[in-house]
Amino acid sequence: MEGIFIGVLCLSGCLTFSTCLLHQYHFVSDAKTWTEAQSYCRETYTDLATIENTEEMKKLNDTSSAAGNSSEVWIGLYSHIVWKWSDGFNQSGAEYRNWESPDPNNHEANELCVAMDKNGKWIDEDCNEQRPFVCYNGTLEDSDFELVNTSKNWTEAQRHCREHYTDLVTVRNDADRDKIKNLIKPFPWAWIGLYRDPQIYWSDGSNYSFSFWHKGYNKLGSMKVVCGVADLKKGGNWSLFSCEETKPFVCYSMRGWCFLE
Repeated sequence: MEGIFIGVLCLSGCLTFSTCLLHQYHFVSDAKTWTEAQSYCRETYTDLATIENTEEMKKLNDTSSAAGNSSEVWIGLYSHIVWKWSDGFNQSGAEYRNWESPDPNNHEANELCVAMDKNGKWIDEDCNEQRPFVCYNGTLEDSDFELVNTSKNWTEAQRHCREHYTDLVTVRNDADRDKIKNLIKPFPWAWIGLYRDPQIYWSDGSNYSFSFWHKGYNKLGSMKVVCGVADLKKGGNWSLFSCEETKPFVCYSMRGWCFLE
């Protein structure tokens, strides 16, 4: 029966409630792009699957397995990939990149900051890694680059540059790259000012808090938006793919509400 309500009576005679929404999952075998799958789920059920805890992850796995599926399935997860410079620079040269293939690969969906190697190539990296870094002083048009050979995480490096110089270095072209490359030769890697926010969302607008990422790579390339799959061959672990790929998918509908003390 839809809309099951369970009330709990307080000893004082009052009723107190907390709510929980129960997701019922529906596997759809038709291969669609993520956007097509989203439209189908919204028209037929509620939305693409949202997963908020390990119990729901198990329910989604069980639903898909019962339908005879053991592949990658779209879920409602998606992410915007927007790289930004620490100093906010967004003019000509802001899109300059020099990635070391296969980066950016967003290992475990947790690589949001960028380091340069002594050959001038870039990798995306966990922002908590401790590395030396390069600041700049002055304006971008007339700046001096300064290597700080004390290892800090990216946020600490940014703070240090802003306190003692202007900001973490912005790299606009090959000339900037070569200057920095020469500075960091004694070190394998050094932080630069490029970073991005996580920007991970659920299709239905639910808060992103629970995660179940595969401990591997999520190749981003130059994509601006990537979409989430649950890989049933890996226990349902999540990965990010081009939203234009076609895959089966899982929708959800509202099974009911529960009210507990």
